[in-house]
Amino acid sequence: MPGRRIGRSAGPRRQRGQVLVIFAVSVVGLCAAAGVAFDIGRFYAEQRFLQNAADAAALAAANALTRGETVAIADAEARAVLTRNFSTSPNGSSPAQPPTSPVYAPGFAGTASQLVNGILISGSEVRVAVQSTIPYTFGRVVGLVDNTMMARARTRTDGNLLPIAVRRFVNMPGPNSGVSAPCPSNPNLFTDFFATAATACLGTDTNGSLRTTPSPGSAFDATNPGSDSTNHGPIVTILGQGAQPSDGADFRGFVALDTRNFSTSTSQLYYNGVSPGTTRNQLKDLESGWFRTGYPGPAFPPATTPPDPNDQVAVISGNDTGIAIDALADRYAPGDEILVAVYPGIVMQIPDFTISPPATINLPTTGHVDDAATFRISRNNAFSGQVSLSTVGDLLDPANPMVTGAMDPVEPVDYDPSTVTPSLGAGAPVVMDDIDTNGATPGIYTLWIRGEAGSPYLTVKHVPIAINVGGVERDFTITSSVGELEAANAGGTVSATLTLKKSGSGSTFGGTVSLSLDGPLPAGLGAVTFGSTSVTPTSGTGTSTTLTINTGTVAPGTYDLHVRATGLNGDATPRKVTHVLSLRLRVGAVGSSGTRPYVDISGFAVMRVAYVDPNRVDAYAITGVHADQNDPALRRGQVARLVPWS
Repeated sequence: MPGRRIGRSAGPRRQRGQVLVIFAVSVVGLCAAAGVAFDIGRFYAEQRFLQNAADAAALAAANALTRGETVAIADAEARAVLTRNFSTSPNGSSPAQPPTSPVYAPGFAGTASQLVNGILISGSEVRVAVQSTIPYTFGRVVGLVDNTMMARARTRTDGNLLPIAVRRFVNMPGPNSGVSAPCPSNPNLFTDFFATAATACLGTDTNGSLRTTPSPGSAFDATNPGSDSTNHGPIVTILGQGAQPSDGADFRGFVALDTRNFSTSTSQLYYNGVSPGTTRNQLKDLESGWFRTGYPGPAFPPATTPPDPNDQVAVISGNDTGIAIDALADRYAPGDEILVAVYPGIVMQIPDFTISPPATINLPTTGHVDDAATFRISRNNAFSGQVSLSTVGDLLDPANPMVTGAMDPVEPVDYDPSTVTPSLGAGAPVVMDDIDTNGATPGIYTLWIRGEAGSPYLTVKHVPIAINVGGVERDFTITSSVGELEAANAGGTVSATLTLKKSGSGSTFGGTVSLSLDGPLPAGLGAVTFGSTSVTPTSGTGTSTTLTINTGTVAPGTYDLHVRATGLNGDATPRKVTHVLSLRLRVGAVGSSGTRPYVDISGFAVMRVAYVDPNRVDAYAITGVHADQNDPALRRGQVARLVPWS
């Protein structure tokens, strides 16, 4: 039987046809995607090109401002840079210059951060926003026409402060007798280095109405750096030999900008990795590095009068100035303009003056005492002011005769002199005179001598003294094995041995003494303990106990602490006896950043370098002194930097 012919199926042929259709459609899609990807690559290239052009234009305008140019010239320079850059567009697009009238995002007219096309120059800030429209090439296949891209750049002209503090005045306070402009060249005359050379000797340190503010004048002449002196300040040494201040301190212009706040011995602040344990060599290497880059911040607050503690900076020894001169010479040459800090011309120091208290003063319960005691006030080389004296009662003792009113609560003691000029060495003598009591309860109490110096800066010190009212015989003394407690770092523990010993003509003190530490205590201080808070003074070597202090999280610095010892003695009528022992706590090893000499920054100015050699750097002022280092008047010494748009 003939076999039946089986027909072939049409399925595979139809499947091959479907594959061809799918393949054709896929090829079209792939080509479209590749074309769009190609266009996106062009757009990215255009975006990078636009951003580079905007950055360059903003920097060009900012640099024009630092040269002292007008806003109009700065705008013109920015546009000139854009013109040069736009001629080399990677897409041949030749973007249009931004309009002269800035364009903002809809609804944000006048808001600088919403600028979308234009150039804005306001104060020390420059903003540039540019646009470029690029047509799609392959994207047209899928209906895409063009794409508008935008780039924005913002610069600020900020202080490029160098670690130099320049004297403003010498031979203060002025005025000079019989001197008129033009000022003669005389190193003994009062001089303001930030007035024109012709008028620098006129007036006083507090009255500059006769002086003229310096200006850049003509271009620097290397063969005659003192030319055009009618415009700029007198040539002065700002680093090295010849830069020493009027008070003769060991300072030659090189400062530690990152060690600040010397309003008290406990207040030093440190920045940029500096700590109280930073060695002198580490510190001066760090500071000298900023001649290349400028101080990185944190920025100084605008200078105030009287000075804010954060206007204070540590000085570096005159012997260390050589590294600063070398660093400046590597970066700057005669004719270059630099931004410097300015100080009045006196170096300060903590401590500035010292009060050496008298021994116990004997007073009647009611009566008058002349010439009750003599003590001395000494000073260091940095101090040049006077000290006003007054008396403060012991407010922690309600039985204290100044607190009860048995002594004049306002001014119980006359000081002769009441305003004293401290001297070096042993110090100037002061007599405590005319002390009156009226119904004071017999006992031994504490008063405080208060010394205040208002010039060249405000300093207040309190020193405890003992008064014996009514001839109390049974007394005790309290002493410490150390005057200063030193902890290398916060969290460390320090201790001192306190010894209480009976004294006076009585056979024994006859009572116990309670020990405590006066508050308020420094913020962050840890546990304070006594081996015993109740001690019986004895004769001979006395009775000892241990004061232990954990420094906790207290900030590095120096702190004055006061141990209070009080008790009733063994008199027939027990008499209260109180003594206060002062101790000093130091937290953090004292390296060169822990030094106490400092200068108050009274402002900032731009100077032009006139002369550099291995021993000194000379310069002259081309601006006056301004409180804010970012003041537009100081642009010539500032530096332009790109910053985030918002």
